[in-house]
Amino acid sequence: QDLRPHKRGPRASVSAMGDAGKPASAKKTDGGAKTPKSDPGTPTSSRNNVLNGFRLIQEPEPMTCKEENIAPYSLVAEALTYVPVGETAVYTFKGGDRERKIHCNIRLEKDEIAKLKLLQEEARKQRASFFPSTASVATRFLSRARGEPKKGLKLMQATQDWRASHFRSGPITDERVQEDLQHGIVYFCGRDMAMRPLLLVRANRIPQQWYKEKRIDKLISILVFCMEYFLRYMIVPGRVENLNLIVDLQGLGLSQVPMTALNDIYNVMSHHYLGRAFRFYICNLSGALKTLSGVAKRLLTERQKQKLTFVDDVRDLQKLVALHQLETDLGGTRPKVTKFFPFPIQPGPFEAGATSGPDPNAVPNMHRVLDRRGALGQIWDEAKSDEDNIRLQFACTQETVDLLKQSGLPVPQDLIDKLAAQEGSPSDGDTVGGEVPISPGGRKDILNTQNQTLESTEADTGEEPVDANEDVGDAYSDWSADNEVSIVEEKAVTSETSWACWRTSGCNGCRCR
Repeated sequence: QDLRPHKRGPRASVSAMGDAGKPASAKKTDGGAKTPKSDPGTPTSSRNNVLNGFRLIQEPEPMTCKEENIAPYSLVAEALTYVPVGETAVYTFKGGDRERKIHCNIRLEKDEIAKLKLLQEEARKQRASFFPSTASVATRFLSRARGEPKKGLKLMQATQDWRASHFRSGPITDERVQEDLQHGIVYFCGRDMAMRPLLLVRANRIPQQWYKEKRIDKLISILVFCMEYFLRYMIVPGRVENLNLIVDLQGLGLSQVPMTALNDIYNVMSHHYLGRAFRFYICNLSGALKTLSGVAKRLLTERQKQKLTFVDDVRDLQKLVALHQLETDLGGTRPKVTKFFPFPIQPGPFEAGATSGPDPNAVPNMHRVLDRRGALGQIWDEAKSDEDNIRLQFACTQETVDLLKQSGLPVPQDLIDKLAAQEGSPSDGDTVGGEVPISPGGRKDILNTQNQTLESTEADTGEEPVDANEDVGDAYSDWSADNEVSIVEEKAVTSETSWACWRTSGCNGCRCR
């Protein structure tokens, strides 16, 4: 069966995006989803064109980057094994209000699942179809809508429209933004203690010529490129799904702060990358700006206070990161960066305040173990087993095996077997810390990352449930079931270390540390 959308569907006429990051009007198709230029029409009714309970349409490629321009430490082994705890996963505000930070490959609460089902039903009623990137973050829109399904669907459609408009003429490429990135206005430099990437915004480096020529769209382009780069190469579903923005206002007086540019950054982040910014840190304020920030703090809501932090002393950032992750003017020990692309991303260690410097033995290019589908993740589905819900999709390549081995991580046997089937090579003995098979009626430990307790559950020996997430067809043209393997991560946290372990019963014989 052809899983691609039928060609007979209507095409949308979408004009270019304005400077403020808001899409121009376009003809709607199929319940509100605007069809990009690369989309041949509306999707088929096959269940294989469904992701997280939402029908899919083909998505235009948002970003491309040559392999030589992908920073070697865009993804690190520590991010693959990190277990989010406390406010890293679900933030609780004063008064009891809560906001989820990690949405994919993690157990949702019963009320969250109930609201998600209402959102899915509302989408079906309106015959709405979405890009994979939109369907994969449906619960983020629900969170912004405070659980209201109609409002959540409206937010999904707004982001869908924006993406259809912004990427209609093609992806943002590294060649297109490389020259502008070298100004050092926006760039990644490393990660914080919770593995969240650090995105620096140096407002005083915006060229005056951009203001004169009203080319703030250049700033939007490099910001969008950075966010799409983050979503493709830096996140791990269920582990790391947020970033921190550090906004440097060094040398800017009250009248010099580029409010229009900063507002555009906020609009794009707030409206179209919902919940991705864990916190904004505003640094190096002038005296007048510090006075103004003091007044502003008293006007912020609890949610706004969590998102926005005015840093009085840059040394306070040492409570967030290892010192080699930041340059000296931001309280770190790293010399001033002069080359900004490929992004100057540092490896670990990542413990706050660490002074040992970059790890010379860190394994580079770990971003290659997750393909596009693996980077999207999946939302918790009650019809699936716990292991299916927490499963990551690793790229089924020999390089994935090699990188996992180099990082001291076990290579699951199903990956070895699938590669052997593809290449006709024997698989015996070619595994590192593979999973211990579970006999019928056996038991295994599954980490509940919300309450940090280990739950013992019976092994699933029944039939596999119908899995609407198993295959999303060709919504992305480069997705292929033959190039993916499902990896079940069963994590155990011990008193000795926070390093996690793939296992089914006990740690004997594996390489957890």
